[in-house]
Amino acid sequence: MGNHIDRMNISRNILQAYLEGTLSKEETLDVQLYLAEHMDDPMVRELLDEQFDSNRLDASASADKALESVRNRLGIGEPRRPVFWLAAAVLAFLLVIPASLAIGYILHGDPAPVAWAELTVPISQTREVTLPDGTSLVLNAGSRVTWPETFTGGQREIFLDGEVMATVAKDPEHPFVIHSGEADIRVHGTTFDLKSYRDATMLEVVLLEGSVSLILPSEEGKREVRMTPGDIAQFDHYTGAVSLGKVSPDGFKTFNDNHSFSFINIPLKDIAADLERSFGTQIVVADANVASQRFLAFFTNGEDLDEILKLLSRNGNLRVVRSDGTVYLYGKK
Repeated sequence: MGNHIDRMNISRNILQAYLEGTLSKEETLDVQLYLAEHMDDPMVRELLDEQFDSNRLDASASADKALESVRNRLGIGEPRRPVFWLAAAVLAFLLVIPASLAIGYILHGDPAPVAWAELTVPISQTREVTLPDGTSLVLNAGSRVTWPETFTGGQREIFLDGEVMATVAKDPEHPFVIHSGEADIRVHGTTFDLKSYRDATMLEVVLLEGSVSLILPSEEGKREVRMTPGDIAQFDHYTGAVSLGKVSPDGFKTFNDNHSFSFINIPLKDIAADLERSFGTQIVVADANVASQRFLAFFTNGEDLDEILKLLSRNGNLRVVRSDGTVYLYGKK
């Protein structure tokens, strides 16, 4: 039996030993509890980033062993379907997996954990996946989703970074929950579009049918936004502001409807990132004065990038400059 670790003083060496799987059960539990309690601590993020950067650059057997150890302890073996594994993706998964799951395996000797699968969508492409419960997901470019190969427990939980058009299988006894950054989306047999890229200003949910509860952080704790069909909810990660509007469920087109784009009060910074992911062209907002400028625009007829940029700049407040394959966006002169 190993010694317990002082959870107030987690060091780089201890974290490396944890990633390599060389700690005792008690020590491993201490580290996992520490990570669960300090997920938002900049020091913890820095430590993890350093370790995974080191492992990603080090092609030695010890680095491979460290990554494989993390996969094994999280129940991630060779996937049954094509998926994309990245060190950074494993790190994200390590941080968001419910701590109670890992702790239960250590303390109570529960059966081997359910295997998890992950899919990362390449730039300029979309992907479809059907989850074990029959839920259908259509994922937009640059998205990543993690799901269990078998849903167990009281609710069905998945993790998302990106945009998904979801049609959730009905199962009132087992709520469906999407964890995405600091937000949770709880649904019951419904169809909706969720856009939640971790580097974006805005999180957006458009509910087409059914019901959704958007659970967000606030200074007073968690707050819940209940949505009905036709609602569009937007959450600003930087200001904490939440807005709720209306769209036509029958007329609203999502990204998988003829490659459509719907920008409803969206800052140019986020629009540029969406277009870059979808068209595979680097787009730089080169003028800080226009990065936060918001647009209301719909492109539902299969417009290409040039057409979209031309329409966005037609009011004269935006200039588009191309150079060496890169698009630069400036404010008016």
